[in-house]
Amino acid sequence: MAQVVLVVNAGSSSVKFGVFGVGPDGTLAQAEQGQVEGIGGRPRFAVADPAGRTLVDRPVSAGMPRGHPGAIAEVVAWLRAHTDGAAPIAVGHRIVHGGESYAQPVLVDDAVLEDLERLVPLAPLHQPYQTEAIRAIRSALPGVPQVACFDTAFHVTQPPVARAFALPRAYAAEGIRRYGFHGLSYEYVTFALPSVAPEAAGGRVVVAHLGNGASLCAIRDGASVATTMGFTALDGLVMGTRCGSLDPGVLLYLMDRHGMTARDLERLLYEESGLL
Repeated sequence: MAQVVLVVNAGSSSVKFGVFGVGPDGTLAQAEQGQVEGIGGRPRFAVADPAGRTLVDRPVSAGMPRGHPGAIAEVVAWLRAHTDGAAPIAVGHRIVHGGESYAQPVLVDDAVLEDLERLVPLAPLHQPYQTEAIRAIRSALPGVPQVACFDTAFHVTQPPVARAFALPRAYAAEGIRRYGFHGLSYEYVTFALPSVAPEAAGGRVVVAHLGNGASLCAIRDGASVATTMGFTALDGLVMGTRCGSLDPGVLLYLMDRHGMTARDLERLLYEESGLL
């Protein structure tokens, strides 16, 4: 069986994955893609071929662990059967927040994993599930190298003025600044743009990442110069359940008038706002 690489994108209620064959020259070609959705309820496992034809669509196997470890176990069990028992040569993960330390993909070790878990408060809808997926892969595929690729990394090219908040500089020194997100999506668009719109690829482009989470990015000569998301994935456009840009005075009012705590505000802003 040819060597394969597994790519994982873990969310709060789903684990999406892709399987890529490794050619003799090291190039990658997508073989299958799939997901486990409905985690926390009645999860289903589905796989499709590169043409989108369904290969598998069924409930997650009985006896699998609950939650994300069970979803990862289901994917790994299918992959082992699909590759005659061979493990992937590597696993890549989409990680939403790399903080100040990670501006490019990195091989995951204990220290990296601890760093990523410290960033959970900055991306509570994504980061805890992505680090849980890393730990689940460690358990299911011990010894297989895992690589973290960061949504924040694409935006490190922004000038300092675009990354700074108008707050006392002591707060910036502890990492309170604009990071930007959806960077892997924007990076792919800049990669594909020369073949789709070569006349625009080398100039000034505004790219929209639209979904349950949404943002815009201003790109010049293939590099990010500004984006609508900031310190967390709350800022900018109105999203599925997130409010987007909001006068901070509203939060002060809710704390004073309604006695809302930080956790109350977190739930309101991430889960009970936006288009909902």
